[in-house]
Amino acid sequence: MKTILTKIPISVLAVIGLISCDLPQAKPPPDLFRKIHLARVGQGPGYLASGDLDLDGFPDIISCNSKGHSLSILWGKGDGTFEDPQTQTTGLEPSFAMITDVNQDEVPDLIFNSRGSDAVLVQLGRGKRQFLKPVRIPTGKVPLAIIPGNFNEDDALDLAVTLTFNKVQIFLGVGDGSFKQGDTYQTGSRSLSGVASDFDRDGHTDLALAVSSSTTSSIRLYSGSGEGTFKQVKRIALNLRPLILIQKDMNGDGTEDLVFSTAIQDNLYAMMVKADGTFEEPEAFSGGGGPISLVAEDFDGDHKPDVAVANSRSSSFSLITRTREGGFYFPTRDYVTGSTPLALTSSDFNQDGKMDIAVSSNTDGTVEVYLNQRGLR
Repeated sequence: MKTILTKIPISVLAVIGLISCDLPQAKPPPDLFRKIHLARVGQGPGYLASGDLDLDGFPDIISCNSKGHSLSILWGKGDGTFEDPQTQTTGLEPSFAMITDVNQDEVPDLIFNSRGSDAVLVQLGRGKRQFLKPVRIPTGKVPLAIIPGNFNEDDALDLAVTLTFNKVQIFLGVGDGSFKQGDTYQTGSRSLSGVASDFDRDGHTDLALAVSSSTTSSIRLYSGSGEGTFKQVKRIALNLRPLILIQKDMNGDGTEDLVFSTAIQDNLYAMMVKADGTFEEPEAFSGGGGPISLVAEDFDGDHKPDVAVANSRSSSFSLITRTREGGFYFPTRDYVTGSTPLALTSSDFNQDGKMDIAVSSNTDGTVEVYLNQRGLR
């Protein structure tokens, strides 16, 4: 019989902080992935993004190389392999990048941060793998995470940028690639990640931030007005130091749920959104050693989102699949990677209809691509 980790009340988590128990073993998830490609990028790759950057129909990969102060682009060939990385120098310590259409010309653009120069940079695409010079958007403080959304409902891309000194700054997009500075909100502690979605189901985009320090940690929810402003409506105290936060409809009800890793445990947690916009108690499930970056996709083909997580201490990534009842299987299926993997991204890199994985090795300065072999093994 498969074993499901049960939901744990927030009050219990807040009291004990750490959870330790002996769990009976169950059958691991299927062995799905095979490494097919390895590329050497700049020093210290710590964040990956994927998307069709040159509009050739094949997913490409962006690597933020924080120690090398550069971005590397891996142009996809459509068979799971990539051209040699094209690397460009950026501002100091880029740690986040995204592929999006900022100026609504149907040509992909780049947005990335520069932690050393207190700015977000926008690089407009011209097509044919060419880009304009980056335009600097000053943030005043060190930018940590960049959260895209449509906060004032004008169809132009907006940004929420978490900053040092416990703040999140709103930037409202004009639609031509430029941004106007909006309001700033206190977060209480540092936030390294967040997501935007209509969590309270009022038709407006909200924010959820993972906030943590050595003394306090929580998920903070900010309700959007639809006019580009927010108000904090809930602070879910966890005492778990949530680190990386992603969103995915995990239970198929049409609303984005939250999944996050923590800085003090090898567990991951999922929080489902209820019909009234509040959250269920967090459900714990096992990761690997030092879980950090995570993605949620249907990797095993059962039409339920699974979770893959990079394990920074154990030099691996883990696959955790779903049960028919909607919980998570234990134990995980682990895959050995390069040293200190810090980032994952997922896309169908070989165009076979199955979601694949790319993982960066911070110590080795490499990006590895693992193809989904479902049905071939």
